Amino acid sequence: MTARQIAHSVGIDTNVKNVRRVLKKCKHLVRRKLQKKPWLNAQHKTIRLRFAEKHIHMSKKWRRVIFTDEKRFNLDGPDGLNYYYHDLRKEQQILSRRQMGGGGIMIWSGIGYYGKMDINFISGKLNSKKYLEMIDQQINAYATRIAGDKFIFQHDNAAVHTAKVVKAYFSSKNIRILDWPAKSPDLNIIENCWGNLARAVYKNGGVGKLNTEKYKKKMYKSLPNRMLAVINSKGGATKY
Repeated sequence: MTARQIAHSVGIDTNVKNVRRVLKKCKHLVRRKLQKKPWLNAQHKTIRLRFAEKHIHMSKKWRRVIFTDEKRFNLDGPDGLNYYYHDLRKEQQILSRRQMGGGGIMIWSGIGYYGKMDINFISGKLNSKKYLEMIDQQINAYATRIAGDKFIFQHDNAAVHTAKVVKAYFSSKNIRILDWPAKSPDLNIIENCWGNLARAVYKNGGVGKLNTEKYKKKMYKSLPNRMLAVINSKGGATKY
């Protein structure tokens, strides 16, 4: 609960600052931002754990992987920051939301260790035909340049990504697809790059850069630690 909700629940008519002042004195409470993470069931955790154990030793081979994803920008600004008073004796709370909610603009792009793909604005609903046309153009233009001749393509398990026509395309091109575990945005480093872009857009009101080269390479270097974090949490959510 928030400080205001706490005061209301116990029937105290006082300034919310007084409630916060009392809460700050409580040693087992801390004010935290509510983390937005997908809900993981036992099967999700098992698959994530297997993925991490399989790829824990990839090290520099991660440079061959092209990470891709869509990003939705809300037309009325970013989602509100959600804070709550966390009891340190209990498990941390998370905020789980549906991926596609509210009005906004959808964009797509991909990053490689040595560069990035174009930012593509998606008009209307993204279907397998639109997706295939977009990635074909981007792969032909950038894939080997940003990830080498033996590049590996990453995308999640969205319906348009796993459509038969899309799978047939990758098979015909002999392009290796990274077998991606569901509910794993914490392992996709483009999510961090989207975060940087989102902060720039909402702060400045314009389209910023997708990422800096230094930051992007830092994210690639973090991948072994991300795999280790998944293993240590037995497939659970990580800080990433």
